[in-house]
Order: sequence, then structure tokens, then C-alpha cells
Amino acid sequence: QKLYLWSYYLLCISKFASTNRQWGRGMNGNPKKRVRTTQSISTLSSNFHQPPMKYYSALLRQLEILQSMPEVSDITLHKSVSSPSGDNTTDDLTRISVTSSDKGGRSHTWHAELYPNVIMTVDLPAEFVLEDNQIKMDKWWEHGSNHATTSVKSARPLIPRIQTDFLQVLDKYQLLFEELDDLDSHLWILEPSLPARRCSIERRIALWEGGASMVIVLDPERPRGVPVLVRFMGVTLATMKAAASVAGKVANSNEKDVIDWRVSFARFASDEAQLDSTSNKQSDENNSGRANHICMNNGRWSEGRSVRENLELWFGSSLPSPHTTEKSDYLVECGICYAHRLPAEDNAADSSESSEGPLPEEKCSNPSCNRHYHESCLFEWLHSLPTARVSFD
Repeated sequence: QKLYLWSYYLLCISKFASTNRQWGRGMNGNPKKRVRTTQSISTLSSNFHQPPMKYYSALLRQLEILQSMPEVSDITLHKSVSSPSGDNTTDDLTRISVTSSDKGGRSHTWHAELYPNVIMTVDLPAEFVLEDNQIKMDKWWEHGSNHATTSVKSARPLIPRIQTDFLQVLDKYQLLFEELDDLDSHLWILEPSLPARRCSIERRIALWEGGASMVIVLDPERPRGVPVLVRFMGVTLATMKAAASVAGKVANSNEKDVIDWRVSFARFASDEAQLDSTSNKQSDENNSGRANHICMNNGRWSEGRSVRENLELWFGSSLPSPHTTEKSDYLVECGICYAHRLPAEDNAADSSESSEGPLPEEKCSNPSCNRHYHESCLFEWLHSLPTARVSFD
């Protein structure tokens, strides 16, 4: 009898997740989402246990609820085919991937191991934690989560509740995603390679020909605020002189009149907090319109503008864009390995994605050299010199 019931649940889920299933109509007349299955071959240990029948019953009920949620666009169940003895296989259906769209139409996918406990993988700027920390993540099918009810939030089953909390987190980061998408579409992003993962809040932006760039890291809580980290790379006096001469800010290329970009950016961003507090104070006095006008028209960083607009205001002109220039103008090769980008490391943390190595980070300040180098190439080259000495201080 147990074998019969177990086979019945597998048959129901297989039909529910059939890859050949045609789109049908739900109770509300909306198209149902297709539930797909993928198969991977893995060798499991001999102590691998097949999930109980109650697991498949709860999974089937929760998939029906998940399929009815309007934001969900795709549900994928993964089959792991094990062969511990080499002569039999087992379809466990213990991994799930759910794809949904946020308010901006961006697609996001979360993955989860469902047995014996829930282990999630998400692509977000911060750690994903369920709103209710009392939820049981181990043996979840035994904690009343297999009841198909959504009338009370606390009684909502585990998998649909994960989806609900995931959408709430996406809503929280909408402004951050908008700022990153604006940078990616209007400026030359040297790193990371696009399209970037949603967890990546760092961008290396091309500033000038010859490899001059800046790295910024946005604050997920205040995406339009001053970046939490700013680093200039490949910027030399010759670069700043050339940029100032083109902008007409330096007469006869006088070096004394060249303003260091690091200093000017620090000044540009220094008074942001003071301006924001002034604007908030004036807003309390019913002068918010005038405060916003002052904040938007000064020569300082303002959250009333986008990150790109603030950067271009500081730079004094439009930054290099894919619409007007070629990316090759801003890529430089290493003076040692003669490559733009190093190959990815073999022991990359996430081998499922095509990761790439870094671009040259250092530029020699000697005018007779003026070459770019990878930090790792410089390290290996210096250590290979016969006269090199290692300091343990």
C-alpha cells in the first residue's frame, strides 16, 4: 500500500510538472504557469533517503498555490538521478527554481533545496531572511505547511511564503536596481561584465581614454546617496591634464591649474549630508519645493539626482557612453602579460556562471613608462627578480 501511494504522488507531480504540458486556464481565467522539470545526474551516498510520501503531498499542494500567484512566470523542479549501486535510479524532486518579475519588469529567480531542510540561493544585494523567523525550515512538510490555504498569512505554506517575502525584498531594492540599470545602459562599464548579477552593487566606470576609470559601490539602503566606496584607477597627471585641456579648464595646459580628481570628488560629495539636513529642515517649514530647487542646482552631490547625473555634474561633461564611443577606447592591456583581462580562476566560487578575471588595476606614474599592469602580474614579476627581497614585517 505504501509503495502504491508513493507511486501515486510521483505520478501526480510528474503530470503536474510535465514539460509537454500546454498552457491552461486557472479558476480566475488567467493562464497557468508552466512547471518544468530538469534532470541532472549525480552520484549520491548510500545513506541517501527517499523523501517520504508526506513530502510529495505537501509539495504538490504548495505548487498549486505557487502556480496561481500572478508574479510567478516560471517554476522548475529539478530531478537528481542517483546511482549509488550503479543499477537503479531515483527521481527525488527535491530542488526548485522559481522565476518572477518585479514592479520594473525585471526577472529574478530564487533556488532552494527542499529536502531534508530548506537551503536557499538568491541573487540579492543582501542576505535574504524570511519575515517570520519562527518558520521551521527542516522537515517543513510535517509542520502543517501542506494545507492549501492562503486566507491567513501565518497559515500560508512555506514555499508560497518564501515567494511572498522574496517579492517584498525586491520591492525594497527597486530604486537600487533602477540606478544600476541606468549606469549599465548609459555608461561604459568595464567591470563586472554585463549583464551583471543583481547582488553586484559595484561598477567600474570608464572616465577617459587610456584606461582611466573609477570604481563605485552603491549603498543598497540609499542608492542615490554618496557611494560607500570610491576608487580611481589608472588616473595620472597626464590623464587629468588631457581632460582639463579638452574641457577648456586649463590654459596652456598649466600643471598648477590641474585639480586632482580625487580631491575634487571628495569636495563634491562632502557637503551632501549637510545639504540633505538643510533641505529636510526647510521642508518642515513648508518650503520643500524651494529646498529641492536649491538642492538640485548646487554643485554638490544630491539625492535628488540619479547617480549618473551626479557623476556627470562632478566630471563637468557627459561620461563615455556606448551610444557615442567604442569600448575598446577604454580597455588597456597589461604591460607584462599583454592581455586585457586575466582568465578566470579555476577554483571560482560559482562555477555555474561564466566568471572573468580582472582588468589591469595599476598604472605606472613614470611618464616614460605610462603602462598598465595587473596586480598579480606585478607581484609575480617582482618576485622573479634576482635582486628582489621578501620582507616579513
